[in-house]
Amino acid sequence: MRNARKTLLLSLALAFMGAGAFAQVDYSKYEALGDSLTAGYASDALTKFYQDYSYPSIIAKQVGIGTFQQPIISDPGIGSSGTVLMLSKLLLTSSGVVPVIVHTPGNLGLPTNAPLPTPYNNLGIPGANNNDIITKTGDITKPLTGNIDPKTIMYDLILRDGQNTAMMQAIGAAPTFITVWSGNNDVLGAAVSGVALEGVTLTPKAKFQTDYTTLLGGLRQYRPAAAIVVGTVPDVIDIPFVTTIKPYIVNPATGAHIPLLGEAGPLTENDHVTLGASSLLAQGIGIPVAAGGTGQPLPEGSVDATGLHAGVILREGEINAIEARTNEINGIIVAVAGQFGAKVVDFHAIYMEIYANGLTVGGIKLTGAFLTGGLFSYDGIHPQRLGYAVVANEFIKAMNADFGTSVPQVNLRPFLSGASASATTTVMAANAVFSTEAAISVVKLFAPNADTSSLQPGHRVRKLVSVAPAGPTAIEPATP
Repeated sequence: MRNARKTLLLSLALAFMGAGAFAQVDYSKYEALGDSLTAGYASDALTKFYQDYSYPSIIAKQVGIGTFQQPIISDPGIGSSGTVLMLSKLLLTSSGVVPVIVHTPGNLGLPTNAPLPTPYNNLGIPGANNNDIITKTGDITKPLTGNIDPKTIMYDLILRDGQNTAMMQAIGAAPTFITVWSGNNDVLGAAVSGVALEGVTLTPKAKFQTDYTTLLGGLRQYRPAAAIVVGTVPDVIDIPFVTTIKPYIVNPATGAHIPLLGEAGPLTENDHVTLGASSLLAQGIGIPVAAGGTGQPLPEGSVDATGLHAGVILREGEINAIEARTNEINGIIVAVAGQFGAKVVDFHAIYMEIYANGLTVGGIKLTGAFLTGGLFSYDGIHPQRLGYAVVANEFIKAMNADFGTSVPQVNLRPFLSGASASATTTVMAANAVFSTEAAISVVKLFAPNADTSSLQPGHRVRKLVSVAPAGPTAIEPATP
């Protein structure tokens, strides 16, 4: 009995010591590294309306951080082409109500805290991949003097000092807690440009291994006591930008599927068409003459001697290549995280569950559908406020489970109403017209060197080289 008592007391003491160790996790100095998903980028812009609800900002509030510094851009924001996307009008047609997505007209937003003497706490950079996080710098004097370079604008706004990379700035801030959600842009360019090609739109596996090891290894080497949580990469093939438009139209008389036309021939039902095709389809491009279209094919992405040419079609082989590389990247993330003592949030599995079964909040079922699902913003790639709150809660769940803390999750119910749900509508999202300008802007963020001329109506049909596997009435909606 006495030995049993000693064993029990020893077990309790060890449990107490473990709990004490968990309680020592310090969230007070928090740095977030990543890409547009970390930055709170949405509707193709960095803008206060969404940045205030970036997942790092939400986490900071939930752990009690009083001041969490972000590179806030006043509304309407700054995007890869200058402005934020918005639902500009609803068109009443014989088929129903059709939304039109365009860029907000008017002046750009402005950085509100550019003179901050310390690095931002949120160092997420829209368009950045892992190599960019560890190698690129930015100079705030360029945009402040009117020298806006679309290829560097996000680095200039966020990194500012012209000398230190995102990784260096995060280390220099002496954080006690770090989140890293990167790797999305090592595959996303392939999905939005319609070209899946090794070393062009897909980061080679060995290169990703080196860059991700350098990133986490550097954080651990210089901040050995910091708690680190990382995220895996969701399946970019399942985002609304890629899944909303079907590769066929339906014969209303028979219900039969009529394949759309691409430069390489009719599409199969295993192929995907991106939102970049919507403005072309609205003019009959990609639709057979017998079905009322022009018979002119939709552009397929390609690479030739002049470079990368964006398209709007992902053939089945390209889809398989993107998903295979995503799975390889996620395997690397998990392995490297284990090597350097970082915890992992499996966003790939989380997003797949949402795509398959939805997410119910306050009795309302949310899905990954474009405009109607409630989680994604107008660009069909990035979450809106509610989507970022869901991401924040998944990080918090992992923090509590892995570190034994009790950080409260954010209440999602307020995000279901008012301005927070501004990207949710019940109109015919599948028939949305994603403007030419919007499509080009989105492609340029993730594939800045791509030729996007083929996305414009009247494009000339190219010979593919090295292809990787009644008048409507306008209704103005409420301003988001």
